[in-house]
Amino acid sequence: MLYVGVMEAELFIPEARSKKERRRVVNSLKERARSRYKCAAAEVGNADRLQAATLAFATVAGSCTVVEETLDTIERLVYSGEAEVSWIRRAVRSAEELWD
Repeated sequence: MLYVGVMEAELFIPEARSKKERRRVVNSLKERARSRYKCAAAEVGNADRLQAATLAFATVAGSCTVVEETLDTIERLVYSGEAEVSWIRRAVRSAEELWD
């Protein structure tokens, strides 16, 4: 069985005084998640907001438990970063649920 997990996180970056500072925080978090947890990571939403960003992460595995554990570790990474977390939402679905 295949399972897919997605997580979306809204971040507040109070120290961002320029787009360059904002981009550094966002890109650093995406790259750390990708390299450590072999997940997909992307900025989604309006990238023009100077002190806010919305990131999405996705992972797949043959076990629901593995997907949940991976999302848990990515969530801890997001909370330990330079940005404040406004909200996080996540979902895990089996491939069968997605195809129905």
